[in-house]
Amino acid sequence: MTTRLPKRALLTGGAAALAVAALPGARRAEAQQTPRNAMVIAAQIDDLVALDPHHSFEVTGSDLLKNVYDQLFFIDETKSAAELRPGLAESFTISEDGRTFTFRIRQGVRFHSGNALTAADVVFSLRRPLQINRTPAFMYRSVGLTADNIEQTVRQTGEFEVQVTFSQAYAPTLIQNLFTATIASVVDSRLVQQNAGEDRGNTWLNRNSAGSGAYRLTRYQPNESYMLDRNDNWWRGRANLQRVIVRHVPEAATQRLLLERGDVDVARNLTPTDIAALRGRPGIAIQEFPRGTIQYFSANMGDPILSNPKVIEALKHLVDYDAIANNLLPGQVFPHQSFIPRAILGEVDARPWRFDPTRARALLAEAGHPNGIRLAIDTANTFPSLDVAQALQASFARGGVTLEVLPATGAQVLAKFRARNHQLFIGIWGLGYPDPHYNADSFAHNPPGANNPGKLTWRNNWNIPGLTARTEAAMRERDQNARAAIYRQIQEEFMGTSPFAVFAQQQVQVAVRSNLTGYMASSPGLSAIYWRANKA
Repeated sequence: MTTRLPKRALLTGGAAALAVAALPGARRAEAQQTPRNAMVIAAQIDDLVALDPHHSFEVTGSDLLKNVYDQLFFIDETKSAAELRPGLAESFTISEDGRTFTFRIRQGVRFHSGNALTAADVVFSLRRPLQINRTPAFMYRSVGLTADNIEQTVRQTGEFEVQVTFSQAYAPTLIQNLFTATIASVVDSRLVQQNAGEDRGNTWLNRNSAGSGAYRLTRYQPNESYMLDRNDNWWRGRANLQRVIVRHVPEAATQRLLLERGDVDVARNLTPTDIAALRGRPGIAIQEFPRGTIQYFSANMGDPILSNPKVIEALKHLVDYDAIANNLLPGQVFPHQSFIPRAILGEVDARPWRFDPTRARALLAEAGHPNGIRLAIDTANTFPSLDVAQALQASFARGGVTLEVLPATGAQVLAKFRARNHQLFIGIWGLGYPDPHYNADSFAHNPPGANNPGKLTWRNNWNIPGLTARTEAAMRERDQNARAAIYRQIQEEFMGTSPFAVFAQQQVQVAVRSNLTGYMASSPGLSAIYWRANKA
């Protein structure tokens, strides 16, 4: 049987070939091969809604922006664990009371525009997220920085010196990790202000870039593609490849065919079936990269049935953890049962829950439901969430739980979840920056009396004054070992009593042409790494 590529896919591959053919000094590529000084990636990028680094809050956006912008610190991509390194802040000191951080800014760095990077750019960039007040601004508010105090708390104290004063003393590693996040990207303040309107340059930055990183954005077509060209003067050293092109190819099967034909170097969003079909094929390699993203379902404790702890315990015994990892999503996840991902401070590798329908039925009987119960689960109508929901429907039935699956668009499901109108919810949660507080703040922190729709605890009506106090203590603990111990204690209680069933951690699985080396689809710093990619 002959397989015909969709017309859109053919145009996508052709457009990519035309773009890379324009590379200075590039020889004409051989048939079914992209130019040696460019990398072409087929990926799903239709969730890329913001290119402004102080606005973007999508994983796809991080993959682009971390290759275009620099932050005060970065995570060493050559290490398996999240190890901090000095970025634009080459050093820092902390005041005796632990509240004021003084950062010495690296000299000699230039933006893509040619403008010199100074402390003024850092101050502008640290203040701006709260001033434009987009989604990621909550990260700064979580450490006491607000739009009202930002001009007093973030100050320039020298041409290459910046001070940030917090409302209380936080763990130094928490602040360093926070300043590795995309929200902490330093932008070219002069260039942004030249193009700023009433929105402080937000509209302009969502179509252009003003960074100092390994690559500069040279073309962006929403829902179609983006193109990056190398910054030959990057302070960390020149990237190997001159150009990176990422094309939007929504269908996994089309990504696979483009890779097989040699029209792209990387297929980014393949299913386990596609991976299995490509494994062992000449000229193609399969690569896997752990990512700090966890998968879970949660229960609304405001529901009269789910408020019973025995019911929650029964549901956790009805997840077939090994089947999800080994049969449903092989190679794309691995079993994990707590909210801190592997390779992050305070990780816990315990797996206290196992699939046990007999025990689940007994617990439901003890809860007053000897004939079982009926529940509904809300899920996005996309892979893998919908597939997991259907797997849960089958495993729950073995323990006496009739589960209705309610698929909808991601936006619809999230709106219902944030309004606390769900019973059960399938979620995927990414680590915004590689510090345990980022996840603990949402999974184990719910200040009493507060309206916190951004917190998963609040959305599930889980009131936990004890865990909340311990999470706040962990933020302030300056001894790294003691801090890790607190997070391990929090997770032990969380796994035993929470309305969350964490069942897996994501692993990014990609297929690449064999002549491509060094490409990282994910890193300890959470984003894809383009600058290490090279071709034989």
